[in-house]
Amino acid sequence: MEQKHGWSGVQARIPTYLGIQDVSKRSAEFILSMDAMDMILETQRVESAISMLEADWKASEHGISDLASRAGVLVRGIPKKPTNTWRRDELVSLEVDSGSGWVALDEEIDRLVRELESRQVQPVASVGEAAPGIEEALSLNLDQATHLNIALSSAIGDLEQAKRQATSLELRIEALEEDLRKHKDASLLRSLGSFDDFTESFSSCPTCGQKLPDGFEITDYPLTIEDNIAHLDKELTTFRAMAGDAERVVQIGQVRVNRLREEMDNLRAAIRSQKDALVSPSALPNPAMLAERLRLEERVAALRNVRDSIDSSIEELDSLAATWRRNKENLASLRRRELSFTDEAKISSLRSSLSSQLSAYGFRSLEPDSIDISKKTYRPVHEGFDLGFDLSASDMIRVIWAYLFSYMEVSREFGANHPQLLIFDEPRQQEAARPSFQQLLRRAAENGAAGSQIIFATSEEEDDLASMLAGLPHRIKSVPRGEKLIRPIGL
Repeated sequence: MEQKHGWSGVQARIPTYLGIQDVSKRSAEFILSMDAMDMILETQRVESAISMLEADWKASEHGISDLASRAGVLVRGIPKKPTNTWRRDELVSLEVDSGSGWVALDEEIDRLVRELESRQVQPVASVGEAAPGIEEALSLNLDQATHLNIALSSAIGDLEQAKRQATSLELRIEALEEDLRKHKDASLLRSLGSFDDFTESFSSCPTCGQKLPDGFEITDYPLTIEDNIAHLDKELTTFRAMAGDAERVVQIGQVRVNRLREEMDNLRAAIRSQKDALVSPSALPNPAMLAERLRLEERVAALRNVRDSIDSSIEELDSLAATWRRNKENLASLRRRELSFTDEAKISSLRSSLSSQLSAYGFRSLEPDSIDISKKTYRPVHEGFDLGFDLSASDMIRVIWAYLFSYMEVSREFGANHPQLLIFDEPRQQEAARPSFQQLLRRAAENGAAGSQIIFATSEEEDDLASMLAGLPHRIKSVPRGEKLIRPIGL
């Protein structure tokens, strides 16, 4: 306890630069080797595992969507994060655009397989025999290419419009979240007793952002801050749902564009094959028919590969979801768990040590037996409130003495982590009464005899110290005025 700031509170000068959460509570748990600390560490490990599982889920979900989109397959039913209700057989569906609507991927594969089988049993005619049919098919394909190009342009336009809508909704959500944060800050300041006026003079419409001409007046807060918070919460819920719908529209639009582009590429390849067939020798097999068979085989193989890859990734999602659910259950169990029997015994010993010391030190602001140890902060409390508001300055010093020695004694009793070292710089703060200081020295001597080390640095007169230390085991080192107790080696 250093002199300048150490005596300002029961737990003063706790370093926070390491970023330890609830550092004052964690330090108390560590000093006493409490089971609660192991529970907190286990909770943090489980929370970290849950975060990693959710990140892995998000990466797998994004990979599935990207793979499916490139193949013109739409995946429905995969949430953005694991849920307790995840059931792949009930929720997930794979669909493709057949031209007349969305159909299941398995149905499309079966249809293509049947078409391929029917073509494979047909004999391959020569170019000369198939020339009239090739010319007719070429004419139809050219017309279809024109219509498909129009459909593709329309789909691209719809996709861009959907992306703009999704971006607009994201910006709106960001603005609402910022507005909600400001209102919550204002509500918090009001609850803490601030009388400031949190209204502002609007020079633009708070809804659309349009500049208001001079002379326009609007009510700054037509609702109370609390009403505005409730209204903004509802708005955010609505806009987030709209953003989810917009994202799904973008996904469907992207799949449709990719599918139409693939169709256009296949159609162009068929047209090239038909044109090549018409200028080929008449005796050669029809290359357009062979190319069509090859295209169907490639399409079936590609869709099967996509289906197998997605099925494999969904199996990984199943495993992630099962592990995520187990971790969620563990986390809920950890948060419901109360202090162990050993921790309760340590807190009880802290309370007893603190109360007995306060009585010995002459604590008068409250009844020493009414002082308790908080199970949330492990600091002294009275009727649920931290000590310090209704205590005299000297009694606050007595509480600090008792608090520090109680942790040393209880840690020694239970074989915990206290280093059994206390260093006090000017412990007789606020001119604490001589009998109180004498009892502090006696307590220090008792702890020293039990194996601890207590060092006092004080400016008390040496004769007074000698009389108070009479009969107590101690060592005293007098430092002449003006000299340093800690000096460089060799001086």
